[in-house]
Amino acid sequence: MGKLAIVRLNAEMKFTNRDAEKLRGFMGRAFQEDVLYHNHIDTFTFNYQSSKIYYKVLDGVLSIVGIEDGAESLIQNYEKIKEIDINGKNIAVESEITIKNYNLLIDDEKMYKYKFISPWFALNQENYRKYKEGSFDLNAQLRNNIIEFFKLNGVWADKKIEVAGDFKEILIVQKDTKVLGFIGEFSTNVKLPSYIGLGKRKSIGYGTIKEVI
Repeated sequence: MGKLAIVRLNAEMKFTNRDAEKLRGFMGRAFQEDVLYHNHIDTFTFNYQSSKIYYKVLDGVLSIVGIEDGAESLIQNYEKIKEIDINGKNIAVESEITIKNYNLLIDDEKMYKYKFISPWFALNQENYRKYKEGSFDLNAQLRNNIIEFFKLNGVWADKKIEVAGDFKEILIVQKDTKVLGFIGEFSTNVKLPSYIGLGKRKSIGYGTIKEVI
């Protein structure tokens, strides 16, 4: 049984996806003693394990999503977050938490449908070249991302994971650099919790999924 916590930082203003990375910086400073919030073991050492805390903007609201021990830490600390600093501006927030449990199971009979509500970054420099050559399988890459989520939860994927998606390219400008991402929908035989992140840069809000019911 996995645990997911979603903390919404309700404020009088709306935010954009770019503010998720700024929230990550603020939380990393505010909770320096907890590596879960920033993934830096010390000044020079980065924790290369996949993050268990994601910073997102959900419907214009700055939000923090935690899984497993990331969820437990948010449960313990969310009430302490009464003010945040974004771009040097102090913003009063009211923290609201939602806690959900989930089972990571591979279904023998049913497919579940999801959509990306933020761009999915599936490619690195090597597989970008393969993608442009037409020899890279996005469905296989998404399957690998789902397997990564299994590992993050300490769960063994004991059956074949099926993925079938319909993806469209989208160019994202980050620090004057254009990065290719994808939006769209996919079906899989795995029941996944909504609002987790898949793929690259998921800790700052990319690759966020939501179940289509």
